[in-house]
Amino acid sequence: MIQIAPVDTETAIIDARFNGPPGSGNGGYACGVIGTLIGECAEVTLRKPPPLDTEMTVAHDGDEWTLLDGETTIATGRPAELDLTPPPPPGFDAAQAAEPSYIGFQEHPFPACFVCGPDREPGDGLRLFTGKVDGRDIVASHWTPGDDVAGDYGSVKARVVWGALDCPTYFGGALAGYDRMAVLGRLTAKLIEPVHVGQPHVVIGWPLEDGSKRWSGGSAIYTADGLLCALAHGTWVKVDASFPGMKA
Repeated sequence: MIQIAPVDTETAIIDARFNGPPGSGNGGYACGVIGTLIGECAEVTLRKPPPLDTEMTVAHDGDEWTLLDGETTIATGRPAELDLTPPPPPGFDAAQAAEPSYIGFQEHPFPACFVCGPDREPGDGLRLFTGKVDGRDIVASHWTPGDDVAGDYGSVKARVVWGALDCPTYFGGALAGYDRMAVLGRLTAKLIEPVHVGQPHVVIGWPLEDGSKRWSGGSAIYTADGLLCALAHGTWVKVDASFPGMKA
């Protein structure tokens, strides 16, 4: 069973653990706050950096959902369809072998990011170090989720799955030379099968399209046996080194 949050939730808090840039929430996790309320496939657009340890309001009017910090709109979302065919995954061992080529080890704009930050310790961050797979235009890493991200029914919390889908779209886009000074603007994610705690998975990312102010990448999570669990399309907005918390 895929864990989707109940629709009667009226408030939400992003704990400090789930940061992306310093002082704000990981974009994918924040998108998942309302994305998991909307359904198994949703498009969520970030409007402002999501605050940490702050009680926010979740409001919806029909198919339109809003995450609010007081009167400030943090994110908006709606049901979506995701027409995206992911590349076949590498094997679990090949995904592990790709990790040393993760470009975040040499330079990372947010090294303490919950999802992909190399400064996070095991059992604290997800440590998804998606490196280029030899001979293929994808990045990949292994992922065996721990009890620290468990929800009900032995599966990973849906918000965390949204987070895990976020950063690989960034590093997948980097394969095509897209501008690396960027932050997540929109994430469209589809949750298909549960991501089980304690079970090996493969996470991949790949480039999609480039633009003058935005670029995008795809991501997917598979079981070690190749079953597709989730996929996403991430749109990234180019920023400069003045963006809060950016480590140039």
